[in-house]
Amino acid sequence: MIRELMMGMALGVALPACRSSSPSPARASSSAMAPPAPSRTPKQIRREGNHLVGSGSAYLRAHAHNPVDWHPWGPKALALAVKLDRPIFLSIGYVSCHWCHVMETDVFEKDDVARFLNAHFISIKVDREERPDLDAVYMDAVEAMTGRGGWPMTVMLTPSLRPYFGASYVPHDRFLQVARRAWQEFQHDRNATEKRGSSVYARIAAAAPAKDAPPVTAHELRALARRSLSRIDTAHGGFRGRTKFPTPIRWRFLLDAYRKWGDADVGRAVRQTLDAIAAGGIHDQIGGGFFRYSTEPTWTIPHFEKMLYDNAQLALLYLQASAAFEEPRYRALGVSTLEFLLAEMKNPQHGFGASFDADTRGHEGATYPWTPAEIGAVAGKDASALEELLGVTAAGNFEGRSVPTLRGGDPHGLLAKWRPKLLAARDKRPQPAFDPKMVTAWNGLAIEALSNGYRFTGEARFRDAAEAAAEALWRHNRLPSGELARASNHGRPDAPAVLDDYADFGAGLVDLFEATGKVVYLDRALGLSDAAMKRFADKAGGWYFTAGASQQPLGRRIQTYDGVEPSGAAAMILLDERLAALTARDDLRGAARKALRRYAGRMRRAGLDMAGWLDGALLAAGPFYELVIAGPSRPLAGAWGRLLPDWVVGVELPASGPTVELEKLMPPSAGKHAEHGAPRAYVCVHGSCKRPTTSAGTLRRQLLDGWVH
Repeated sequence: MIRELMMGMALGVALPACRSSSPSPARASSSAMAPPAPSRTPKQIRREGNHLVGSGSAYLRAHAHNPVDWHPWGPKALALAVKLDRPIFLSIGYVSCHWCHVMETDVFEKDDVARFLNAHFISIKVDREERPDLDAVYMDAVEAMTGRGGWPMTVMLTPSLRPYFGASYVPHDRFLQVARRAWQEFQHDRNATEKRGSSVYARIAAAAPAKDAPPVTAHELRALARRSLSRIDTAHGGFRGRTKFPTPIRWRFLLDAYRKWGDADVGRAVRQTLDAIAAGGIHDQIGGGFFRYSTEPTWTIPHFEKMLYDNAQLALLYLQASAAFEEPRYRALGVSTLEFLLAEMKNPQHGFGASFDADTRGHEGATYPWTPAEIGAVAGKDASALEELLGVTAAGNFEGRSVPTLRGGDPHGLLAKWRPKLLAARDKRPQPAFDPKMVTAWNGLAIEALSNGYRFTGEARFRDAAEAAAEALWRHNRLPSGELARASNHGRPDAPAVLDDYADFGAGLVDLFEATGKVVYLDRALGLSDAAMKRFADKAGGWYFTAGASQQPLGRRIQTYDGVEPSGAAAMILLDERLAALTARDDLRGAARKALRRYAGRMRRAGLDMAGWLDGALLAAGPFYELVIAGPSRPLAGAWGRLLPDWVVGVELPASGPTVELEKLMPPSAGKHAEHGAPRAYVCVHGSCKRPTTSAGTLRRQLLDGWVH
């Protein structure tokens, strides 16, 4: 059976992540196996291109001249599978994924593979970054079948889109073996194939429905934060495991918990991890920014992709940690990561691209490691000290070369002195490819980080970049219907947005409203929240991942668990809480609280796996402040900006108070103005305000009332 072969393969091959006991069926005769041959040979397809030619996605374009006759996911390909009664071979990956490149070279460029797939399957390629809806549902299926997952994702589907085989990277010889058996079973034991596909569907659709429960209390949230400490790697920081992802959403909740209660153990765990990430090879010590994850427990050897969502979240996390711990080093790390975004990740549309590839000319991470000789060619007499500082040795730590680390800090400024020349030398090497695709949700995270970066540092370039990205999304990442698109390529929008796009872009617009005071950004954020309610809301509480069942062929679901990004539902809770405070709209606050009640039981069980939800519950527990600063005041605005509190949402007004337009959108701003020309700050909860103040020190104390740091 296919299940046997699949499990045997999983045991024999380590599943990469850019991250049963029945006898096998008898082999069918070649004449029974072969439907009519396709009209083009692999050689012709390689020369002329397959159905991916002209795709906007860089990932799909990379496969457009494989000899496999790839189709994009869509009605034509799905109808063809039904018409020809063929199984679908679905391959999902993304352009910066190392193992996706390996499988392309090892499998999809081979004529024998192409001939078999072209004759027996409808082969479909999907960019997971453009279609996270398809990626999510079929990754669930692969994990249900194998117990683990990763990319490239390999799935065999019936024409009714039921998955009956799943894996990640499959080497050439095993791939052909799997493909032959998958087709044989589909052809000769159709009932078993359909039954297995329906069984997998039933398993991933069988999650117990959530029921309303008492909200998670502040006391419980503190206990959940404490409970998470049992998972900490006390030697190296982060959570225990053979590989380590930064998971900023988890550390943001723990940082907020520390800021709420001042728990020294929680604070220590946050600091240890932030220090370890900053000093390790996962942080690009020469060029800035962070790689996607560490392949081992010490944060030394990264998987060399650089993703926009990681760098945006980590930039903000370090800035907030700087505010909480009053640590200048964290400020410098946050600022340098924002500078990396501006210098390296902007795209021609003035938004931000998706990623840098893990590979350089087919070799993983080839751009980044160093040898002593290469350091010596740059640093001259300082070479030995610089090699020691960066951990660059003759033996190396990655394929005979060394990924730089900064374990002992740089007390004498040696790296700061030589970094520009080291980077200039590295820039002469072949560079990894950059994917300029503008993903809506990820750009929303970048807008959030840049807007807060401006408020924390006062550097206008961060605010200006946030505004440019917001305008780029509004201009390019909308479909002709006016609804959001998931992404755009070279200014051309593609698939419909998922919940994350509405929530993260909305959150970024709220932060941009705070940074600029421009009503248009608050208006757009409200529009996105209202659209999300209309398109995604579950009447029982929470939000579905997709706007319609057509986007998730195995059914709509609510994603409750956070990954490397906050789940869209968690981000919606935070967005609606903030918008409710700004606008006094009880329907928005009610939607957030309804979701928190419905999933309270799951939050208690899941703990940090629902860190975004826990953060939403923490802010809902409050106190959650509305702030209006009336009259230009650097001291008052600085007191708010230097604190960067998640539990405050606010705006700076002219001395005369709000405009008519703003007062209409933001009723809590009414009546708030400077007094005799002196700027004043108003700190309120649900419209009930503390005594207005003209003192930055008093404002800071008011904003910390109920919080510690």
